[in-house]
Amino acid sequence: MKALSFMYLLCLFATVRGQQYIKPATLGIHYALTDFRTAEQIKTTSLGNVLRNKLWSKPPQMMTGFGIDFLKGLTKHIDFAFSLNYTSGIDAFNLPSTNNNNYALYTADALLNIKPFSDKYYVRPFIEGGVGAYIQNGSGFYAPLGAGVQFNVFNAAIVNIQAQYRVPFTKADNPCFFYQAGIATSLLKKKAKTPAPVPPPPVPAPMLKKDTVAAGPPKPIIKNISVTVHDEETGQPLQGVVVTINGTDGSVLTGITKASGVALFSNIRASGYTVTGVLNNIHTTTTSLAQDNFNIADAVVTAALTHNDPRFTLAGYALSKTDSKPVGDATVTVQNNTAGTTAETSTSSDDGSFYLQLEAGSDFKVAGKKAGYISNIENVSTRGLNRSTTLYVKLQLEIDEVKRGVAMVMNKIYFETGKAGLNTAASGDLDKLVKFMLDNPTIHLEISGHTDNVGSAATNNKLSLGRASSVVQYLVQHGIQQTRLVAKGYGASQPVADNNTPEGRARNRRVEIRLPE
Repeated sequence: MKALSFMYLLCLFATVRGQQYIKPATLGIHYALTDFRTAEQIKTTSLGNVLRNKLWSKPPQMMTGFGIDFLKGLTKHIDFAFSLNYTSGIDAFNLPSTNNNNYALYTADALLNIKPFSDKYYVRPFIEGGVGAYIQNGSGFYAPLGAGVQFNVFNAAIVNIQAQYRVPFTKADNPCFFYQAGIATSLLKKKAKTPAPVPPPPVPAPMLKKDTVAAGPPKPIIKNISVTVHDEETGQPLQGVVVTINGTDGSVLTGITKASGVALFSNIRASGYTVTGVLNNIHTTTTSLAQDNFNIADAVVTAALTHNDPRFTLAGYALSKTDSKPVGDATVTVQNNTAGTTAETSTSSDDGSFYLQLEAGSDFKVAGKKAGYISNIENVSTRGLNRSTTLYVKLQLEIDEVKRGVAMVMNKIYFETGKAGLNTAASGDLDKLVKFMLDNPTIHLEISGHTDNVGSAATNNKLSLGRASSVVQYLVQHGIQQTRLVAKGYGASQPVADNNTPEGRARNRRVEIRLPE
């Protein structure tokens, strides 16, 4: 098997493109993706954390662009490359991650591509490095470092695929990842090829006798393969398992299970295969399919795998508290209070869903983070849960945008009756406010106190201001700068309900937050 794989690779790389070993002047175009968010995650946490928690940005979350390329061979193994690229988006080299404006980004790269194989070969991997410059609400320089591969297409064009990590020259600028796929063609006219000699006409095959049928090669057996993955403890189907099918001929197929726990592979030639999967960095069992498994009447060959992860799965949705719509691209932080560890993931841009693994016998705090949004802090526990009957711990995380000029009521801030002193043990929204201010370091906030109409106006004004000031003091004690906060007391002047009922008076006794206009 290894010898066959080696011969296949040898044939692939040894295919000659004529006698042209040094690349001529070549011009091309490309489509590009620029990813500042993953680079920021790696910079602020670590590469291991990003890989472990699957925080790598997906293509829809990246900035798209296009550009032109010029390539010219210097030697058989070194090419000079120059690239111009245009991108538009809110992420940038010299802007903070909280930027909401859209800027045009122009970049130019001068690179050297170093290749182990010359242009004699059809497939040419390379590594690259050089210097680049950008213009976007300012200008600066960076060092593009990366790798890629070039494919010769019928001696007429080159398909160029590459990835870079762009290191800024100044600490004030942001790093990013850059991905590009394009096509290029030589600017020089190719020499006419000498026509190949015309082969002699084939010798006619002997006539077959009447009623004799010529025997041809047997038709290959083609089937679909259905792979089902279940949780070993509960028997529940598992979604999101990456299933891999390795053929004895060296072929590799991958798929992902759906909510039914099934991954379907279509039009597979009968052969020998090994089937396995992985979910949350833990491998499933492994099974094999032989040639005989395809000798069935059904069009589908089935395989079953089991997965054993001792942890529980936190399956949640981030929803807007205002209209219950999903909130995508938010960072969800899960703090294990028992073990003292923290894990992060991102909500789906489609439906606001998120998934994380929870250790058994532990207590957790779950909160969301997104620029300009305030999130609930939810408590989750796996204490007392039986892993043989429970796999998913469900959670709905409320997260809402704080809009300028729109007041938001903090329902879980409580005070001593008739006094300004905080009941911190019962006031869950205090920590919610602290996290919001820490997650949004440029925001200033007005904290306002309100009362019902019981008592004199002077007393109520003094009480409402005192309560707002108590909230401000709590935030300052927990690391929020005093200059970012202002306390105001409105007494009973701004009711939101009827003061003639106990329920209405309870609603009017409240604390609100507002972004100053």
